Amino acid sequence: MKILSVRQPWAYLIVAGYKPVENRTWNTSYRGPLLIHASQAMEENDFPVQREWIKTLNQYLIAGDESPIVIPEDLPRGAIVGSATLTNVYSDQWWQRSYYQKIGKGVSPWFEGPYGFEMADAVEFAEPIQCRGQLGIRDISDALAARVSKMIAEARLCK
Repeated sequence: MKILSVRQPWAYLIVAGYKPVENRTWNTSYRGPLLIHASQAMEENDFPVQREWIKTLNQYLIAGDESPIVIPEDLPRGAIVGSATLTNVYSDQWWQRSYYQKIGKGVSPWFEGPYGFEMADAVEFAEPIQCRGQLGIRDISDALAARVSKMIAEARLCK
């Protein structure tokens, strides 16, 4: 099983199913399940375009009597917070010539590039698992994989 560290609040938004794209400066050939680790580091105002988009989206959700995206105040850090499946990786060049551009719909507001890891099947864990983070996509121990597999199965049953 593999793991990817992501800063908060982006880790939360991925595992809660709101954010289907994780931005990276590097590409990967890996496709498959990923644990989402919330990094210790947190920058209050990173990705200002995405933060502004959340505010705009929330206005539309509220106007349509839907629940807005609410980011909890006390997000866990330095822990595995859930899982998702990495289904594809898109680059700046792909977005520029994509179907969405051709039909005038623009690109995903979550994509800032240069690479966008497309995420699906998000699962948020009820209890975070404390774990030290690291850069890149990496393997986890067999013991941790067994523990996490059980949590993923339980979380999917609750959906």
